[in-house]
Amino acid sequence: MASPARQPDHRERIERLVSELAERPGSDRLFNPYAPPDDPKATIRRENLIRYLLDMHSLAPRVLLVAEAPGYRGCALTGIPITSERIMLRGIEKWGLFGDGYRQTSDHPQGVAEMTATIVWNALIEYADWPPLIWNTVPWHPHKPGNRQSNRTPGVAEQREGVVFVKAVLALFEIEKILAVGRTAQRRLAEQGYECLPLRHPSQGGKAEFIRGLRAALDT
Repeated sequence: MASPARQPDHRERIERLVSELAERPGSDRLFNPYAPPDDPKATIRRENLIRYLLDMHSLAPRVLLVAEAPGYRGCALTGIPITSERIMLRGIEKWGLFGDGYRQTSDHPQGVAEMTATIVWNALIEYADWPPLIWNTVPWHPHKPGNRQSNRTPGVAEQREGVVFVKAVLALFEIEKILAVGRTAQRRLAEQGYECLPLRHPSQGGKAEFIRGLRAALDT
């Protein structure tokens, strides 16, 4: 009698997910932080994301926070959604997250900071009892043509291509609540049939409203 096929463990599933992210070709308007496979910085970002997802698996989050897309000062450098090098290197003492083992790809002595990442993580540290898993609707960095040091709103086709990875992420974790940060995340998640609580994006004067919404969402 043949032995049943071995089911992949969570590390294998996470590594497979990150490999699939790396397969998407970039362009002069969309940077894939995880590709090509032989790029040393892309390798660091893949390893950072794998480590983050493994660490979060150990923390067993029940909330998924989905934003729009990587920013050029944040996830495009670290490979970790809404997380700057400054935050990643310093670590989140409250939950023992980040710090040792994570690596930067810039030459900044303290790591590059990003305003959105700072706002989000400071609010989570203050108001969340447990860290949510963080992801992006589009997991690659949309930028202005030929200028990777910029951000742009991803097009609808890019959003629909990227949001399918939310399903893969949800399959890895026992998520009970989804928070959608900004209209892009809200629209695409609703289109996919996901129920979520909408939050104001913290950029462009939305910090106070984002924090109020986050506190209310965490209390429900």
